[in-house]
Amino acid sequence: MAETVYLLLGSNLGHRERHLAAALDRLEELEGFEVVASSPIYLSDAVDMPEDSPSFLNQVIKGEYQYPARELLHSLEKIESDLGRTDKTKNQSRTIDIDILLFGEQQFERDDLTIPHPRLLERPFALVPLVAIDPDLTHPVTGRPFADHIDSRDAEQILLYKDHVSRNV
Repeated sequence: MAETVYLLLGSNLGHRERHLAAALDRLEELEGFEVVASSPIYLSDAVDMPEDSPSFLNQVIKGEYQYPARELLHSLEKIESDLGRTDKTKNQSRTIDIDILLFGEQQFERDDLTIPHPRLLERPFALVPLVAIDPDLTHPVTGRPFADHIDSRDAEQILLYKDHVSRNV
């Protein structure tokens, strides 16, 4: 049975929009993964990175996935590598970053993967595009709508870069 998953794509090096598009293309080709929706692309400052770090473009992808979360993680790491990400060090600029935000209603913590993403509620650059796709979505741990976790100051920091929502129905 497929799980509904939400992924965050981010890029702050090179042709950022092209990197997001290439990652989405690869997701559409991924065995067992069906893209259901993609958020608009948002622009935000690099968070927890050196001051001179380029800004990020971010986008959330909603999909249905047929296999376990760890298999998805390994597939996403391969996509990142294929698209030029060579350094997995935290707080470094990157051509592409793909994070699993949610994997159905699952909740677990392992060395290599925590679901839901442990810093999701602290990241407006993830919350704003997530709510753009699914305004009524609730957090599997808190039970509160994700929209409740976005305050007006956070929302003002995340700028709409490209207004295009795509849904496969």
